Amino acid sequence: MQRVLILFLLSLICLSCEESLTPNPPTFYKIITGDNLKKSWKITGLKWTGEGKDDIGYSLAPCYKDDRYVFYANTDNLYEVLGGTTKCSSDESATLVSDTWSLVNATATLTLVIPVFSDNPLPFFIQKITSKEMTLRIYLDQENKYSYVVTMESVSEE
Repeated sequence: MQRVLILFLLSLICLSCEESLTPNPPTFYKIITGDNLKKSWKITGLKWTGEGKDDIGYSLAPCYKDDRYVFYANTDNLYEVLGGTTKCSSDESATLVSDTWSLVNATATLTLVIPVFSDNPLPFFIQKITSKEMTLRIYLDQENKYSYVVTMESVSEE
């Protein structure tokens, strides 16, 4: 009888201490999208790296330098690449990509479309991230010896 009473009291204590769960996005998510509706980034650097070889930096064409990569903080993970004032072709639209992005926090993998590389989403590993700068790496081989490194800078947050 004493055991039943103790179990009953413990269950009452546990029920009275129940706290509500509120979703809290992972840190990388908040840095990428900002604290409000969306956050825009631009590419500031691109280089190729290879085992035992000097890094090769690339200078992006002006039509890629002013593009904006917009990450929306919504449940759909909307993602857009917006063309800047310098166009790569005369028929280029204002929105170059309208897709989704995804993040695997455990492996720091950000999957998105970067038109310089492909029209399809590719997995980039987050090497460094702050509220102002993000460095992404995509490996080109199975042994992870060769890669491209993309540096992005935050340009606006709404």
